Amino acid sequence: MIFSPGPFQRAAPPRKRNLCSQLVETLGSRIVRGDLKPDEVLPNEADLGKELRASRSVVRDAVKTLAAKGLLETRTRTGTRVLAPMHWNLLDLDVLGWRYAAMPREQFFRELYEIRRLIEPGAAEMAAERASAADIAALAEAYAAMDTTDHSSDAAIDADLRFHRQVLACTHNELLVQMGSVIGVGLLVSFRISSDSYGASLPRHGEVLDAIRRRDPAAARAAMERLLMGTRDSITRELKERG
Repeated sequence: MIFSPGPFQRAAPPRKRNLCSQLVETLGSRIVRGDLKPDEVLPNEADLGKELRASRSVVRDAVKTLAAKGLLETRTRTGTRVLAPMHWNLLDLDVLGWRYAAMPREQFFRELYEIRRLIEPGAAEMAAERASAADIAALAEAYAAMDTTDHSSDAAIDADLRFHRQVLACTHNELLVQMGSVIGVGLLVSFRISSDSYGASLPRHGEVLDAIRRRDPAAARAAMERLLMGTRDSITRELKERG
């Protein structure tokens, strides 16, 4: 739903695409987990292909993909080296997924929450200033879907994501709209930790909608801040109870 295939996967033939994506997943996970250390040199294409049971061309494509994500660097004389985390594209959905699998849930959720708190209140404020009537109608439809769907279902996550993405769309700022994928990861992580927060946060989503509908930027910002802080508090309690 949220972690979608990249362009290199869509463009490749089916079998090669499948093998390449598996290899990207394997190597990317190893790097993010720390099994492959920064500055470590990967085996050459032939040896790596033998280890992972893939052709040299598939290995080459996988390395190119990981290099584009900032995890690897290939040089003519020194070979392919692992890059330090400071070079990684941390907003890439694959990298986010690997970090989610490798990191403590508390740390991953905290990082995503901090990003969301920097972005979404300001976006809600801007939405109240810029949203068209059609934008607000779409936001209201997303909220209605949140209200009527089974709160423990995948449809609930989809409706929640649709709401938050529509807030970003209401800003008419394409760079903000691009942040929707990161917001989606944050929502998915929250839901996986606790689906109970969904029902508790529903009225706060309504407050965001009402403020944007009233064209009240300050109220929209405040409502989104309350929504995010409420989610944070709920997830924090859940994590503490689990120990």
